[in-house]
Amino acid sequence: MKKKCSVTTISLVLLLSVMLCACGLSAESVPVDAANGEEETAVTQESEAEEPERHEKVTQNVYEEPPKEPAEPSTLNLIMVGDVLLHTPVTDSGELPDGTRNYDHLFIHVKDQIEQADIAIVNQEVILGGEELGLSGYPCFNGPYEVADALVDSGFDVILHATNHALDKGEQGIRSCLAYWQDQYPQIQVTGINESEEAQNNIVVIDQNDIRVAILNYTYGTNGIAMPSSAPYLVNLLDQDKIREDVAKAREQADFVVVCPHWGTEYRHTPDQNQEKWATFFADLGADLVIGTHPHVIEPVEWVEGADGNQTLVFYSLGNFVNATSGQGNGVADRMLGAMADVSLIKNEDGSVTINDYHAHPLVSHLKSGVQGITVYPLEEYTPKLKAENEIIRQDPKFSIEYLNKLWDEVM
Repeated sequence: MKKKCSVTTISLVLLLSVMLCACGLSAESVPVDAANGEEETAVTQESEAEEPERHEKVTQNVYEEPPKEPAEPSTLNLIMVGDVLLHTPVTDSGELPDGTRNYDHLFIHVKDQIEQADIAIVNQEVILGGEELGLSGYPCFNGPYEVADALVDSGFDVILHATNHALDKGEQGIRSCLAYWQDQYPQIQVTGINESEEAQNNIVVIDQNDIRVAILNYTYGTNGIAMPSSAPYLVNLLDQDKIREDVAKAREQADFVVVCPHWGTEYRHTPDQNQEKWATFFADLGADLVIGTHPHVIEPVEWVEGADGNQTLVFYSLGNFVNATSGQGNGVADRMLGAMADVSLIKNEDGSVTINDYHAHPLVSHLKSGVQGITVYPLEEYTPKLKAENEIIRQDPKFSIEYLNKLWDEVM
């Protein structure tokens, strides 16, 4: 049966066509389904599709980035300890029953502080020429290579060798020492002794934490042992012209300049006139920090003003780090008290680097006979039991924890 066409539908279409013609439009321009209301639906969908875009633009107009936190300034922690004096008992303390040598025991109780520093410096008072040149103690020293191993294992980064004992084994002692450092530990910075004139003119600069630190090292002399005429560059001496040239180069290459002089009068707790003269000279040149060694006892810390009004921090003497002195009587106990210089640096907004904070921490040389008996302790960790074991009491009965604390307070 054929489906009948709806008259109503045809009438509506004809009516719509008439209305469109009256408006100037053709029937082709309108979808056939418009009568069912789908045109309205399409318009509605188009409007809804545009809405998210408009919303997004509004959001972008009102959104603001939160302010950025200012970057933390670069900082650096530098420490330095005093003289490693290899008296015969110290050298013997590292000789193990199997005939090998190990000196880790010397530094084990301060190893944490050394390792945590960004730059750790030690004054290696005695040349390390090895057993081939004959190990020896006071007055003409020569130490085993294994001491170098222990220094590196403990975390030291810079070894100072410009001391009055640098030439105790002559030119060969220096060359043997340098060869061991260069062959075994090329990453360690050694200064104060040199294999050539070119090497002497180089400046040790450590770049750490976006801060460049130059370290210079000189000694007042070499116990009357003359420098070989063929090698006048072997040891850095306190020479004004040379130091003026070095500091100028250091200031060009680094942000912060440290000078480490071997100077002063042995066993004196106050700086002598020569130290004061040199301290002013270093300050006038623009050195930022001076840390001294050689007197074998501690001396004060103070600020010295330079010619330009700048301030230079000076640790006049850190005393002994490791020793087993054979001295007797009053004042010998003083040689067992050393200091660790602890200096914090900060890089300012203008790029300059200055001292942010500084301290000196007391240390005690512990002397006990036997294998691995000699070592170093922080004074704050030194106990009455350890004090009773320290054999220095036989040489100076005044040695005690109370005595060391009193001496520290008086000097530092």
